[in-house]
Amino acid sequence: MFQVKAIKMYDDTMKKKTVQFILLLLAACLACVSHGFGEAGGEESILVVSDAHLTEDARRHAEMMEAVIRAAYGRSAVLLLGDNTNNSHAGEHALALQWARTIEWRTGAEVFVIPGNHDYGAHTGPEEFRALYGAYGWDRAFSRDTATASYAAMTENGTCLLLLDTNRIAESRMVQPDGGITADMLRWVREVLDALPDGTLVIACGHHPILPQDRNGRTPGADALSRTLRACGVGLYLCGHDHGFAAAERDAPQQITVGQPQAYPGWAGILEKKDDGFLWHTERIYDPESAFFKTLLTDTRALARSMGQGTLSTTPYAGDEGAIEWFAEAFMAFVGGEMTPETCAAMLADDNCRKWREVETRTVVKRWILGLLENCPEDVRQISIPGSRKHPAAE
Repeated sequence: MFQVKAIKMYDDTMKKKTVQFILLLLAACLACVSHGFGEAGGEESILVVSDAHLTEDARRHAEMMEAVIRAAYGRSAVLLLGDNTNNSHAGEHALALQWARTIEWRTGAEVFVIPGNHDYGAHTGPEEFRALYGAYGWDRAFSRDTATASYAAMTENGTCLLLLDTNRIAESRMVQPDGGITADMLRWVREVLDALPDGTLVIACGHHPILPQDRNGRTPGADALSRTLRACGVGLYLCGHDHGFAAAERDAPQQITVGQPQAYPGWAGILEKKDDGFLWHTERIYDPESAFFKTLLTDTRALARSMGQGTLSTTPYAGDEGAIEWFAEAFMAFVGGEMTPETCAAMLADDNCRKWREVETRTVVKRWILGLLENCPEDVRQISIPGSRKHPAAE
């Protein structure tokens, strides 16, 4: 009797999963048809921004928000890739929502929002985030992962946006800074991609980076996500979190990390849809001669020096000007998207790098800066990304 019940339960489960997959397949096909899948033309220009870290002081962020709005003119879509707020306070979410509404109202671009670790807090989890930001992606989605705030939506020009909630929340509702990707979410990702018609252009997005491989220990499930995207032919993953522009490729997907819009070098990312994939380039959103931009440059360098000084303060190289300046140069190269192989090789060969390797400090800062140089996030000012069309998943 038990065996019969077990078989019946298994059959019911399989039937349910089959029905769910058929419904998802129909939804994906309808989304592709309604957004012009397979039609000629369909140019796409997408603005990509992350880590605005808005506070309740609207005046403090006014120039940044206006600069992003100006950059959104002529774009078909705007992606806000998380940490839209700094502390997940109600007033911060209100300002972020006002900003998203203003972008759509003034520019006509569709706005799509996902959460970063700073967007969750004691009173805001996935369910609350979906309710707040539903109008900016979730409500327009053809598939949703209800355990998180992940969703899949089609742009007006037929590009599939796979927008992932890469946050990890402990039982205490505390958000883990480095995120995490669950097995359940990976199953949902695979189902969405399997249901898409072959040849669909796909852009995968999340707040947390999933490459290079050495950071996978920081973000549980990162390697599994990159393998899933690669197996399904998705060649592009956009993210934020690290507050600096960078590119990393390990076969596939091509990962591009987006810097903060209110920080040096004052760039936003632009993704142009092409017949054979995408062209990524950066666009300056501030006048480099303006007082505001010069303040950004000064403040960023001061921050870099402060981080270097603080990390070395309890080591034999405390106050060592060469070691501090070495860190500042590496930091500025990263946030400015200028970590080319030549730059990284030169900095790693510098005698001041030896000092950093010698010091007995296990801080995140030391691991982070050396990891960046050793893995060389490439210059991100212009990258061509071929092969971003979904193909049948490899077995």
